Formats: sequence, C-alpha cells, structure tokens
Amino acid sequence: MSARCFVKHANDSQRVTAEYTVMTVKQTGTLSASMTRNVAASNRRLRVLLFTNSVSMGGMETHVILLARDLDRQKFEVFAICPEWTPTDALQSMLASAADACAVITPDRRWGTLRQIGETARFYRQLREWQIDVLHMHSTTYRGQLWALLAARLAGVRSIYVTEHLAPEAQLPPVQRWVRNLFSAAVTGIVCVSQKNYEARRAHVYTPARRTRVVNNGVDLNDFNPVPEETLAALRQQYAIPQHVPVVGTAVRFEPEKGLSYFIDAMPAIRAASPDAHFLMVGDGTLRAELEARVAQLGLKDCVHFTGFQGDPRPFVSLMDVFVLPVPVGSMSIGLLEAMAMERAVVMTFGGEGEAVVHGKSGFCATPRSPESIAEYVIQVLHDSGLKQALGHAARQRVATQFSTQNVTRELSALYLHARTE
Repeated sequence: MSARCFVKHANDSQRVTAEYTVMTVKQTGTLSASMTRNVAASNRRLRVLLFTNSVSMGGMETHVILLARDLDRQKFEVFAICPEWTPTDALQSMLASAADACAVITPDRRWGTLRQIGETARFYRQLREWQIDVLHMHSTTYRGQLWALLAARLAGVRSIYVTEHLAPEAQLPPVQRWVRNLFSAAVTGIVCVSQKNYEARRAHVYTPARRTRVVNNGVDLNDFNPVPEETLAALRQQYAIPQHVPVVGTAVRFEPEKGLSYFIDAMPAIRAASPDAHFLMVGDGTLRAELEARVAQLGLKDCVHFTGFQGDPRPFVSLMDVFVLPVPVGSMSIGLLEAMAMERAVVMTFGGEGEAVVHGKSGFCATPRSPESIAEYVIQVLHDSGLKQALGHAARQRVATQFSTQNVTRELSALYLHARTE
C-alpha cells in the first residue's frame, strides 16, 4: 500500500512539472536543463524522513507517530524508518499506517558491527531511492545515530535535524563528549523538546544557539475523550479495585531513569493517609521484577497492580485520581501530557521554565528523588476533591494552549520548509 501511494505521489509531481514545462516552452521557446531541475524541485512536495533508534514503546515513539500522521500532505511526502526490534513491533505497524512509506532498517550496534555495516548501506540506498530532502532523526538519548548521519550525508540529504529526547544530566566522558560534539556540528540543526532539555544539553554538549530550536512536545486533545464509565468499572473489577476507592498511578517504561523506586517508596505514607487507596503501575521494562519485589517487601501486594505494557493506556490513566511521574531529571514527557489532557491531577518531580506543570496551578512539582515529597502532594490531592478537579481542568487547558501536537507540527513544518530556501 505504501509503495503504491509513493508512486501515485511521484506521478502527480511529474504531471504538474510537465504541464509547467510545456507552458514555459510555449512562452519562451526554450527551457534549460537547470530550469527543468528547478521547476521539478519547486513543484513536488518536500520529502521528509522521520527516523528513530527506538528500543521500546514510549513518548518518543508517540511523538513520531503523531508527526507522521499530522504533517500537511499538500506540502510534504512523509517517510519513516525504524529498527527491527521485537519490543517496537507496534511502532512499525503504526508508522506504516501514518507515513506514506515505511521501512525497517537498523543502522546501529544492537545486532553487532558486521550487521551494522550492512544495515547502514541499506539505509544509504533507501534514502537515495526515496530522494529524501529532510531527515529528522529522533534519538532516545544523546548517543548513537552517527552512522546514520554519515550515510545520510553521503546520500545527499540536504537538511538533517536531530531531536535527542533525553539530554545528559552530567558531564560526559571526554571521548563521548568529543564524538557528540562532532555529531552536533555535522547536523543542520538540533531540536529540543523543551527549554529545560535545551539547557541540559547546552551544559554538557556542544549546542550552537543559532542552529538549535526549542519545540515543546505536544499531544492531540482530540485523542483524549472521556472513557466510558462501564470501561472504568470493568478495569476495577479486573484488578480487584473496589468501586469509589482512590487510585494513584503512573504509566511509563520501567527503566532506571524513570525514578519509579521513589514512587513505590512513597506508597506506604500515601496508604497510611488514605487506607483504601490502590496503585496502578502501567508499563513494563527491565526493572519490573525489582519493583514487584520492593512492593512485596513493603507488604503492598494487595493494593499495587502491575498491568504490563498497554498499547492504549488511556483507560488506565482515566481510572487514576492522581497521576505520578517520578522522573528525577527529565523534560516534557508525552505520558505526562497525555495524563494532563485527560484532566488528571498530576504530581511530577521535574519542572522549570517552559514545562507543562505550573506548581500549584496545573499540577504539583515534588522534590526530585524524595518519596516524602511525592507522598505529601498526592495526599493533598486525595484529601481535597475540589483541588483535584481544579488541577485536572487547569492541566487540560495548559496542554490545549501550549502543548498541542498542532503547535508541534506547525513549528516543525516551518523548519522543514526552510530547506527549500537553503
């Protein structure tokens, strides 16, 4: 289906170019080769490739899917490449639906150096075949994608942008810092998902202000309509959560950087203040067994429910009275924005200029790495239904005005279109 769509788009472009060429020849009697190339380039849509090095399903993947879906097809042809990796099979299928064409190529080290060489060659050939104008690389961290960058440059891609969805929080080792500085110098531009992300990157890696742009993450409010009451009731029954008892939870990858141990260590204090409270842990990852063991050690197995990975976490988040994001160092979490779009009262542990949560207005900013602080704000919300409702309403309004996917698409579209004038 994607291949046929691409051919149709190419034929449309050729038809417009041919018509324009005939008209010009009639008027001038001649048309140079350079004019022909310029006419073709100006009439066809810009070809944008979204490339990820994903290792799991999370906020970055949601961001890329929404971008592939929402870019204006009057201006862009949208292509996507993601790695071959079982935990991201869902990403492959969703990108194949959202983009005009999608390929599975893995130009990184996860399968070993020999295969990396072959996959990088495939990446190069695919970019040449698609005649990509703009490559936007999305990286889970501030490492990797160097081989993909080199292949793209050799393939003649004019504009290459990178978004590193996690910035370094400390000084990098000298060699790693030197390599990343070279990487930063070689790309056309850097996109940071928030002001805090930009500040963290600038503190530890070469981040030229003139070539760096902050484009806040966003979600589409149209994707977050109220979940039917019968669905919520069925979830309570499935996980043995009594009706009308408060639910506190999170939806995030179970990885070390997410700070989930601080949330679990806050649970005894929350439970002491609200003895009937239950907890939902939505997600999966390398720390799941360790987190489950800690819950058992605290004697909370009966009230803490691990749901595993959920392709659609919205019903689970809608069940929560308080959504907790205990990430000690982070920025502009898609999961946080989704919870806010669902009018959840949120407690998070990172903040700063430009962030979604304004302390005391659209949520609470607890002290990072402090179970006591997390518990304090969760308890405050659970004991004040008026506060919970006000925070939830303000959270959705904050997303609507500042953190919508429409804003993201508009700003990135302008960035991509700049490639035509370079």
